[in-house]
Amino acid sequence: MLPSVKYLFVLTSSPKDFFCEQTLVAIASLRVHNPNAFVTLLTDDKTAETLTGPRAALKDAVDELKVLTLDEKFTPMLRSRYLKTVMRNEIDGDFLYMDSDIAIVDDLSIPDEWRGGIYAVLDFHTNLSKAINRKKVLNNAKMMGFSPILNDEIFNGGVMFAADTLEAREFFKTWHELWLYCVSKNFPYDMASLAETNYKFGYVTKKMDGGWNCQLAYGNRFLPTAKVLHFFGSRIIDTRGRKVPESMNIFLPKILRKDFYTNLKSLPVTVNADKSIHINEYYDDVIAHAKDAFMYQTNKVGAAGAYIIRSYAFAKSLAWLYKNVPVLVKPLEILGKLF
Repeated sequence: MLPSVKYLFVLTSSPKDFFCEQTLVAIASLRVHNPNAFVTLLTDDKTAETLTGPRAALKDAVDELKVLTLDEKFTPMLRSRYLKTVMRNEIDGDFLYMDSDIAIVDDLSIPDEWRGGIYAVLDFHTNLSKAINRKKVLNNAKMMGFSPILNDEIFNGGVMFAADTLEAREFFKTWHELWLYCVSKNFPYDMASLAETNYKFGYVTKKMDGGWNCQLAYGNRFLPTAKVLHFFGSRIIDTRGRKVPESMNIFLPKILRKDFYTNLKSLPVTVNADKSIHINEYYDDVIAHAKDAFMYQTNKVGAAGAYIIRSYAFAKSLAWLYKNVPVLVKPLEILGKLF
């Protein structure tokens, strides 16, 4: 008997990256707030071969593991997008798909009205006409010969609910075919093909509340009621081995530090009989209180200040300082003590 919903993650990874560790953290956060969740992992054959040693904990953490054998010539990026666009036709049952650069911070019980449909959150939490990447999105669609997105909506693919219906399976089949077409044109990204699929199916994708995919750089208004915090990989900052004092928590929460994931490679992970995940007191606390770290930012610097320090520009600048002029991080460390 299928569970009422599966919580689905897709993974393409090697020991050289930290995507496996990110996924483990995401699942650990899911288990904190949804202890009875049925978790499915869809991965490729090359990745599955690497899930040994410490990385094997990820297999223990899920309830269902499915491995697809893909073209060995595919790059990791192509493997990831391939899996994502075929996932509806490879996994049985309704599912809530989530990217790995997230933290689940609340109950994810599926609303009854979603049953039978496809749901997602608008990209950047706004209509395309107001989005900062509007020109890029429209140019990409034009370059691929796709429709000009007449409904003014682009959905973020980081969190998607898909019922197990014939329509949803056909939707994903078309998405996959259009993505393969994009790949043939040396455009391997999946957002344009998703938008075109939605157009071809009469804009069937419906809007979730923004809290189901709170995109931190743009979703401040959804943070208090957020269920899923979506960091995006570009917000994970490499502190280059520099010791980060507590005063920096306001500018760089622990869960956004690259070494939070890379250090996990060498730590023992316990998956208990009930599938709850224990790492150590530090990790367990950060994972369980991920939302608190961002609410702390808002409480200290206000909504406007939080918007700035969660922005891509701030993250890019901070990463540049850590890499090139780490001494200039010191003023931020001092500033953090004043709040």
